[in-house]
Amino acid sequence: MQPEVIDPNIPLLGDEKLRREAWVETVAPIWVSTPDRDQPLPDEVHFRAWKVGGIHLYGLHASAQTVERTGPQIASHAVDHVYFQHHLNGRAMIDASSGETPIDGGDILLVDMAQPAFGRAFTGVDAISLCIPRRAFDARVGEVGDLHRSVLSRRDRPLVRLLSDHIRNVRHCLDGTDEEQRNLLSVATVALCNAALTPASDSGYNRPAVAAIEIRQFIEANLDRTDLGVELLCARFGLSRTPIYALFEPEGGVMTYIRNRRLARAMRILSGVYGGDARRISSVAYACGYENLKSFSKAFHARYGVNPRDVDASFRVGSRWETGTALLSWIKEL
Repeated sequence: MQPEVIDPNIPLLGDEKLRREAWVETVAPIWVSTPDRDQPLPDEVHFRAWKVGGIHLYGLHASAQTVERTGPQIASHAVDHVYFQHHLNGRAMIDASSGETPIDGGDILLVDMAQPAFGRAFTGVDAISLCIPRRAFDARVGEVGDLHRSVLSRRDRPLVRLLSDHIRNVRHCLDGTDEEQRNLLSVATVALCNAALTPASDSGYNRPAVAAIEIRQFIEANLDRTDLGVELLCARFGLSRTPIYALFEPEGGVMTYIRNRRLARAMRILSGVYGGDARRISSVAYACGYENLKSFSKAFHARYGVNPRDVDASFRVGSRWETGTALLSWIKEL
């Protein structure tokens, strides 16, 4: 099923006045927009919206303009959402309590849609935006409205950098997804927004949130190691068993998580997601950290209901869903 899309096809309107009117009308639920009349509205101005699970994603190219969230607009729309605008390029600013704050390429602007705001794009701007219900933000973020008009920079904040890369990747793959994949992307995106907004001093496991991502990345990069387990993770990250156990408790424990990641990789190899020639079942088992072919086949069948030797390209779509699950696993519980 194709995603639900809103696209007024503004570039197809040959008359500049019609394009200007179409732009203003299209973005009115988000901004009261006033395009700069001293600059012509370029042909490439566009706006496209996708419904992605429980959130919206917007891709846009805007001209020089001023934008506002006004009192009458807020009162009439009565929405309770948070708007993230990830700037890809162009010069812009937001009028914050401390004065005009510049927004550079790679920055993410956060706007509480229940509060007034004023901003300006001095040039054409390419951006990808998210609209997320306030109820999606968890307690560790605090009152998300206190972050209204904040500009999050990817330069010195690893989780903002991850969020920035994630938003761009979602945009690029969105049209080729099915409903289940979009639901996974929605959950992953909300989780990463929560992680990026969580104060660095706060963590469910008494560590910076980025440590949880590093641990999961380490596991994914070392699935072929037969010694991959709690002892190795404790030694690698300087942790006791308690925080490691707590981190993976929602997923049934450390070894359950590692086993599922190993089997997910095996499914991708066997179904041909990685390409290349067909591989012997035994070599796939060893590449995924199993020393015993019998135990690998038994675990694989218990997980997927099929024997490894029976997997072919028809299983490929399902195995790609595992990639979305991996992304979600890396960023959840931050």
